[in-house]
Amino acid sequence: MKPHMAKTRFVERLEAAELSLATLTPVAGIEAMLDYYAEERVDGCILKRDGDMLLFQWGVYDWGIGAAFEVDITRQLIDRSDKETEPQQLSLTFRFDPAAYPEGLKAGNRWCQSTRKLGDFRGAISRSEAIHAVGEQLPVSVELRFNRV
Repeated sequence: MKPHMAKTRFVERLEAAELSLATLTPVAGIEAMLDYYAEERVDGCILKRDGDMLLFQWGVYDWGIGAAFEVDITRQLIDRSDKETEPQQLSLTFRFDPAAYPEGLKAGNRWCQSTRKLGDFRGAISRSEAIHAVGEQLPVSVELRFNRV
């Protein structure tokens, strides 16, 4: 698949699994993104050269619309065949009331640099305090975006 098709293809996969952004929980959405990463490669985005990686991140952020506890899974793509090597990101962000944020938990992130490390990455996510706090809950909002970084 071409990099610019990443969002369209992910939405197609969600629909095929009878999932929708409107009713997606973090556990289901993150699992869908992990499966997508495991099963589909992106043209020009070379795994061995960090061209296709996953990022799991969490924390309380205020982007000008009020504070929210966010849990996010992002697929970062760097097309090595493109003269502009700016990363592109497909981000799935779940927003919750900041009160859902576990006391004492620091904002953080974890990267997965290859499909060989996907099992460890999946385990780290499933053990994370962020997922334990909100994993099966419906978020206040879900956003799926694809953009250049």
